[in-house]
Amino acid sequence: MASSQAKYLVIMTFLSTLIRRYRPRSSLSLGLIVAVAAGMMLPVLIGLTLLVQLRDRQVDADLKTELRGRMSLLADSLVSPIWNVDTQKIAELSDTVMLDPRVVRITITDPAQQIILNVEHAERRQGKSHSFSHQLLLPKAVPGTQSLLGTVELELDDGLIQHELSHDLQSYIVILFGQFVISLGLVSIALHFRVLNPLARLTRFSRQLARGNFERAIDWERTDEIGLLASQMDNMRNALKIAFHEQRAILDNVQVGVVFARDNIIRMANREAEKIFGAEPQALLDQSLFNVFQKDDRSRTEQEQLLGNNTLADYQYEETLLLRRFDHSVFWAYLRCSNLDPTHPEGGNIWVIEDISDRKAAEEEINKLAFYDSLTQLPNRRLLLDRLNRALISSYNNGKKGALLFIDLDEFKTLNDTLGHDVGDLLLREVAGRLSSCVRDSDTVARLGGDEFVVMLEALSDNRDEAVKRAEMLGREIFQAFDLPFVLDGHEVRSTPSIGVTLFDGRHNHLEELLKQADLAMYQSKAAGRNTLCFFDVAMQALVSERAALEIALREAIRCRQFVLYFQPQIMGKDRVIGAEVLVRWQHPERGIVSPAEFITLAEETGLIVPLGNWVLEAACMQLVQWAKQSERSHLSLAVNISARQINQNDFVTHVLAILKRTGVNPNLLKLELTESVLLTNIESTIKKMVTLKAVGLGFSLDDFGTGFSSLTYLKRLPLEQLKIDQCFVREVLISPNDAAIAKMIIALAATLGLVVVAEGVEIQGQFDFLSREGCHTYQGYYFSRPLPLADFEDYVNRYAG
Repeated sequence: MASSQAKYLVIMTFLSTLIRRYRPRSSLSLGLIVAVAAGMMLPVLIGLTLLVQLRDRQVDADLKTELRGRMSLLADSLVSPIWNVDTQKIAELSDTVMLDPRVVRITITDPAQQIILNVEHAERRQGKSHSFSHQLLLPKAVPGTQSLLGTVELELDDGLIQHELSHDLQSYIVILFGQFVISLGLVSIALHFRVLNPLARLTRFSRQLARGNFERAIDWERTDEIGLLASQMDNMRNALKIAFHEQRAILDNVQVGVVFARDNIIRMANREAEKIFGAEPQALLDQSLFNVFQKDDRSRTEQEQLLGNNTLADYQYEETLLLRRFDHSVFWAYLRCSNLDPTHPEGGNIWVIEDISDRKAAEEEINKLAFYDSLTQLPNRRLLLDRLNRALISSYNNGKKGALLFIDLDEFKTLNDTLGHDVGDLLLREVAGRLSSCVRDSDTVARLGGDEFVVMLEALSDNRDEAVKRAEMLGREIFQAFDLPFVLDGHEVRSTPSIGVTLFDGRHNHLEELLKQADLAMYQSKAAGRNTLCFFDVAMQALVSERAALEIALREAIRCRQFVLYFQPQIMGKDRVIGAEVLVRWQHPERGIVSPAEFITLAEETGLIVPLGNWVLEAACMQLVQWAKQSERSHLSLAVNISARQINQNDFVTHVLAILKRTGVNPNLLKLELTESVLLTNIESTIKKMVTLKAVGLGFSLDDFGTGFSSLTYLKRLPLEQLKIDQCFVREVLISPNDAAIAKMIIALAATLGLVVVAEGVEIQGQFDFLSREGCHTYQGYYFSRPLPLADFEDYVNRYAG
């Protein structure tokens, strides 16, 4: 019995060990089989254990019962031989008992415990021995009493019975094990085909989805729980397929590169990312970010530190940097990165790459346009002021003086007019190159506009005289550079500069003030004969201040209309006043009447000539309307000077027509006088404007003819009524044969073109006689009258009429 129990324990121990060993690392199939096997084996083992215990108890009980029965029979059989002392009979009875192989010993003793018989077969002891004894009693004559003859003791061994039980148990075990194996096999087959194989198929299907393959369906038609799970997984596959294609379509159509990386290895990249890096389709996959995001100006160590932080939960990265394409060309990129799931940073990150090369180029172009002159590529006024501001700070800190050289090209306008703007532009480029060659790398050459250049010299010296000397030396170098002729589009051109210089030390200087000082010194150079250099001084500053004050006063005068009209009579023949030229005077509240010589030039330079000229035109029209109501003056006409700035305004025609409509003047009594300078720019536009105004009745007169751009080609196209001989010719007609010839030519030309000719500046009788003799019959000048205020002019007209 003990050996059988040991076998059961070994089997149980083996199964327990098997379960413990394979449970943590085995597959689901093995786990299920082990669990089923254990589940089936455990009841069997428990049943066998209980059966063995029951059989043991049953054998003991049966053995005891049998022994009691035998002992009773044996005792009854031995009473007579013992009483009769029949030893032979006693021996026969004992031999008969010993025939049972289970009996080990039989002992018969008398009442005094003396052995009567003892037979023992010790070799029969194989199991557990059981001893039983029984008294030998002889009934007496008196009923109910007995006499003790002795005791019989019988010892039985259960080894044979246990052997039989062990054999039976082995048979049970074989049968049960066979049943177990068959059952386990059937269960395993059922599990394999109904559970494990479907689960393995679902596992392969899930791996397919994990690899991004959403095209292949599971194609399964089971109605049990696993079939329902498979159906749900296929629905998930279809949903993922749709979502993936939608996301892929979005990613492939966005205008930025998108890269998904895990462990710094690219797992996915859209088409734009491949396009940005110049990569073939799929070429970015499995590439290291270290290779793709390598910068020329960043060490690999820095990149490893940067990319190594992308597993942090709050990782955010954003930078504008240079990246390399697959062909090793570089481009500007705007790079952003963040974790796909901040709660699981190890899950990977998204990189968004935007190629901003065009934007960078545009920014550089905008910067270039904003800070550099497009014609010469020199710094413009804005950049010059920025550098000058820094130079002033530096000069203040180091105590070294700097200088500004304001350079203007002499007669540049004439070159533009004669050879054209293209040649003028070529000259400006050449000048920029020569100026740049004269300065140090730390100095600045800038173009302010037109033919104006500025050279800024920094850190000349902490001594003023030394700084002046060095500025003069640079000026001489510039003059020497201009000594060589410029060859421009086949033309050999000579140009000279006028240079104004001012020093600065950063202590008492303002940016615009410095430029004005240098500009003023430059104009002083021009006044000194050009092609020279002048330094700014205090007297010039006084002129600047006076000019600034005059400009402020002039603006106030226009706002408050502090102007009055003067009229210089125009005479036909010798005694007929046909009208007047309108002149303007400034009626200053403190200074009285101010001559136009003091403010007209300033008005031209500042653009104030436009509102001033508009006021003069409207005032002249209003005066004509007043005279139209007076019969003795209704025939008078007025000539109003129109500046080049006025006629070049885009709304000039509209403004004139509005004045005519507002005042109600008769346009036939109004003439607009233009100088030849008007013809230098926008000639086609000027002709169109004149034709439009001519159509409503306005007349046009060309003033100062012969002193400027006298092109007969344009002259015949202009809708003119009148030519005016400039007073510089009239003044010398009696002295200079050339001036006399020019006057005659103008008179003849006017007659040929059918124009009225008016002589300006007639001051003496001889001039009048000469002009009258040559065919000029309309005059104005001091010979007849100075410019007069309104009341005096009307009196003058009355006297002539009388």
